[in-house]
Amino acid sequence: MTKRSSPPATNPHVQNFIEDLQLLSSLPTSKKHSKIALTEYPLDEQLLHASSLYRASREMYLELGGVFEAKLCSTMRSLSAQDLFADVIQYSPSWSELLWFKDHSHELADPDKELEALGRFNEISLYHEQNHRVLWRLLPPAPKDATAFRRYLNFAESLVVVLDLALGDELGKKHSPIFEDLKVIYRSGGEHSYHTKDLQTYRKYLLSMVCATYCTLELVNPEDVVKVVDYVFPGQKKMNKDATTRSLEINELFTRVTNPQWQERYWQKAQKKLARLHKPSKEPTFHLAADPLDMEHEFAVALRVFEYYGI
Repeated sequence: MTKRSSPPATNPHVQNFIEDLQLLSSLPTSKKHSKIALTEYPLDEQLLHASSLYRASREMYLELGGVFEAKLCSTMRSLSAQDLFADVIQYSPSWSELLWFKDHSHELADPDKELEALGRFNEISLYHEQNHRVLWRLLPPAPKDATAFRRYLNFAESLVVVLDLALGDELGKKHSPIFEDLKVIYRSGGEHSYHTKDLQTYRKYLLSMVCATYCTLELVNPEDVVKVVDYVFPGQKKMNKDATTRSLEINELFTRVTNPQWQERYWQKAQKKLARLHKPSKEPTFHLAADPLDMEHEFAVALRVFEYYGI
């Protein structure tokens, strides 16, 4: 009599993924958010229930006329084909597939490969993408000079990145790393306690992270970033060190390759599209300081964004 072969041992990576998905999928949801929830976007209902910041971002994007398209969308296609200045965002409707994998991975010949394949279509944070579209409306008009426009784009990206970090703070250090591992948010948070203090203190911390992130995107030597932040925001060295350490965790491939290459390739198209968006604006053109040490009025703009988001 031939013995049946034993099922393959579960890969630790797959097992961790299943456990994470079980934990997050069991988090509470609320029917009152159903009108703004997206069909089949992984963990959307859980995030809408858990985070007022996540809800605010969705509501603001919808209020400006933004729409979503549930279409299979790989990470690479999203990076190269989705228009940051168009109020249309595509996402992969993969929630049912992920839940099926959670319950049936043991039936697959190679669950690790299956998980890798699923990952190619589930690495886009809609929260991050929404915030880009919302932010263009909150910023003053962009300059025409290429170098000045690069600084403008890096400042905008810094604000979007810090909004990612603020979402991580709100979700907390228990759940945010798991949401990050499952790729529905980009950055975890909660390791520092500034978000639990008064709003003024937390905003100082957020502004320090904006400054540090902007310097990183401007390719300031990493060892010099905290010196810039200390100069711009004196008298809060501990906070500045914490903010800078966290900001420097941004993906180096993005800061040194992806972001500069995207700007070099698309800056002229981006400038024209932003000019159309800002055509009704009566605000003066937003010129950022050429030297980060001279930044000051830029943070009034950042505060305006934080106030709009309620943080």
